[in-house]
Amino acid sequence: MERFDDAHGRRQAIIDRMLAHALRSASNERRQSHDGLPEDMRAVIDVLLAKAQAQRQRRLTFDDLEEALPPRDVSAEDLEAIFWILSEHGIAIEDSDPGRD
Repeated sequence: MERFDDAHGRRQAIIDRMLAHALRSASNERRQSHDGLPEDMRAVIDVLLAKAQAQRQRRLTFDDLEEALPPRDVSAEDLEAIFWILSEHGIAIEDSDPGRD
């Protein structure tokens, strides 16, 4: 019976280390997502976060996004990063309200 307990303890220690490593890696990736963007994309995120905070809303429109984007072509990866980072802050980009103009 003691051999079973020793083996179980070793397996559990390995699982705990793997889980800790996975969680540590995931949090590092999230922090680096903003830093890895070009400067103009970081500025877009900052503008959108400030707008959401000023309006005290958790939803912005595609018009808000369009206004914040730089004049250059924006890659799909940049847009995905913007949506991801905003979602980490609890902010969604949605269609414009018909009554909001």
